[in-house]
Amino acid sequence: MNKDSLRIMSTPKSVKTTKPEVMDTISDIEIIRSLLYCFQGVDSHWIEFNQNEKQFVVTARLDFYQTSKVNRLMELGYLHNIVQEYIENNSDNKNGSVASGIAHCLHEELCIYYDSINKLQKEVNEAYEKSKEYSLGNLLCWSVLWLGQLQDLAYTVKMIDGAKRGGELVSVIAPFAYCANPYLQQMATNMIKVATRPLMMIMCHWMVDGELLDNYEEFFICHCPDINNLDMWNNRYTIRESMVPAFFTKDDVNRIFRTGRYINFLHTICKSKPELTPSRKTLKDLRNSGDKDLFPMLEQGSIISDMINKACTESSTVVLDILKEQFNLFLHFEGLRRYMLLGQGDFVTSLLEILQPHLDKSSGALGHHTFRNLLDTAVRMSNAQYDKPTILKTLDVKLLPTSGEDCGWDIFQLDYSTGGPLETIFEFNGSGRYSIMFVFLWRLKRIDFVLSQMWRELNLQIKTSYHIVPEIRYALKWTNNLVAEMVHSVRQIQFYVLSDVIETEWEHFREAINKASLLETVIQAHNQFLKNIFKRSVQTEETHDLSKKMRQLFESVLELRGIQERFHSQSEHELNRRKDLEKYIEEHGTNNKMEKDDLETKEAFLLEVERYENIIKEISSSYKIDLVKFLKKLIQVSTDDQDALHSLANRINFNKYYSKNDQDLEKCATYICRSHK
Repeated sequence: MNKDSLRIMSTPKSVKTTKPEVMDTISDIEIIRSLLYCFQGVDSHWIEFNQNEKQFVVTARLDFYQTSKVNRLMELGYLHNIVQEYIENNSDNKNGSVASGIAHCLHEELCIYYDSINKLQKEVNEAYEKSKEYSLGNLLCWSVLWLGQLQDLAYTVKMIDGAKRGGELVSVIAPFAYCANPYLQQMATNMIKVATRPLMMIMCHWMVDGELLDNYEEFFICHCPDINNLDMWNNRYTIRESMVPAFFTKDDVNRIFRTGRYINFLHTICKSKPELTPSRKTLKDLRNSGDKDLFPMLEQGSIISDMINKACTESSTVVLDILKEQFNLFLHFEGLRRYMLLGQGDFVTSLLEILQPHLDKSSGALGHHTFRNLLDTAVRMSNAQYDKPTILKTLDVKLLPTSGEDCGWDIFQLDYSTGGPLETIFEFNGSGRYSIMFVFLWRLKRIDFVLSQMWRELNLQIKTSYHIVPEIRYALKWTNNLVAEMVHSVRQIQFYVLSDVIETEWEHFREAINKASLLETVIQAHNQFLKNIFKRSVQTEETHDLSKKMRQLFESVLELRGIQERFHSQSEHELNRRKDLEKYIEEHGTNNKMEKDDLETKEAFLLEVERYENIIKEISSSYKIDLVKFLKKLIQVSTDDQDALHSLANRINFNKYYSKNDQDLEKCATYICRSHK
């Protein structure tokens, strides 16, 4: 709504008169005295305010010249009422302290206006007493200045009236401080200075004590009281964008938010109250003075903005120092790498060997205390026993919810729960990113462990059964070749993930945190570290297809393991049967029935061997197809920043073993190599 529309609205639709056929027109002095009341929004004998139509009406008969002038002058009363209504609705902090401050500024402007009316009334009275002429034209000359100023005030009220409050209200006023109208510019400046004092108090208290004293919900930071301490860092306090004053930069808002959160974190989570830093001392003095405002923030590079920046930096440094010294932040990062990311190799090997008999059991037969004891045993059997007690006390076992059909492998998980401040910021435990990564790495270790078991059993079986049970020679050869292929591909994947990805990214992360002096730097480096290992390990949503193909390879290994175990059991039974039969014949001799039964048993076993060979060939063929698809996808998703994936594909496809028989894979690899160049 612009000023012209305000002027149109202020003009009465008609000038109402009482008994015009008998009433004579009134003199200028009579209507002037009524207008003096009208200017202040007060009814008089000749001019009244119509509440229904929201306009002033004249109850006297006016001549042609009086009508146009009175209509023009009554606009002052109409505009006055608009301003006065806002003042009445926003006094006594009814709609917040900011709105109350603006109402106070408007009231001061009206007081100046009232003082001018008092002086005008004295002039009118003196002219009347001295029988001098004082006409409506004289009144119009006086009204020119105030008509413009009241239009400005009414226009401002129309802009800020409604549901706006707090910082949102200040944002509406701020542009007026740069307008070309000197009166409106000065008025907006005064409003901003008065209205932002409560915001200045809230901001200083937030940054000094980490508490929100926002009784009228006017500040751009809000508090969610139902959030527990564990979620405090990310969810207890949030920024309300609508309440951010327009002249605040995004950096200033984030620094104010972070500073108060740092201090609140120290007080509520760390139970620590360190001494005030220099910048926070200055902010405390500003708060205690009670007469400071945010008007300097309208200028770039203001003192307040510089102070906010320093307070944020100092507070971040204090929190980081406390987390390092009192809560062993960097030591726990190392513990997470060793155990949740399986960086402590000898410990992982010992744990797998100890847990294997239990992990193959049904999940319903397993208890937490059993795994906890086995974990302690694995620690004592490895170099993990020399780790600092702070790390070992934090290490525990967690069993995932089970569907009843799972085995121990599916529900077992290490848990590294630091508790307290570190958990609040970095989310180490629960279903966080470390737990997700552990599940993937644990599955990878499981597959490697299963293949190692199969390899040992096959070698032992070849030594013990090769001559006694010659029927299984080709079956063992097929199995041995397939296991060799699986070992090669799985170990290349494992080496890539544990060495090329995790160890490399860990070195980058360690360099970053050793140089860091601010908590935000450590948080960003930690988030980047986790983001990189997830991305490069193809465990993101973007690489879901590749991750799915990798799981298919793992499932083939487990399928082979199940079939191989059954065949190994059958072979062992046949081996023992033949040994026992040979021993019996040496001692007691033989007969036709015994030889016939032996021949039938060998034929039945031979059928089992043939069936097993067919299954092995099917698994081998399926595995190669899946592996080629995996290699193609690896090459396709390989980019300049993930060139290691292409290197992994080359290592698995050593000497072009798989691409020799697959032209599509050969073309794909050649194209990618050339494009990278």
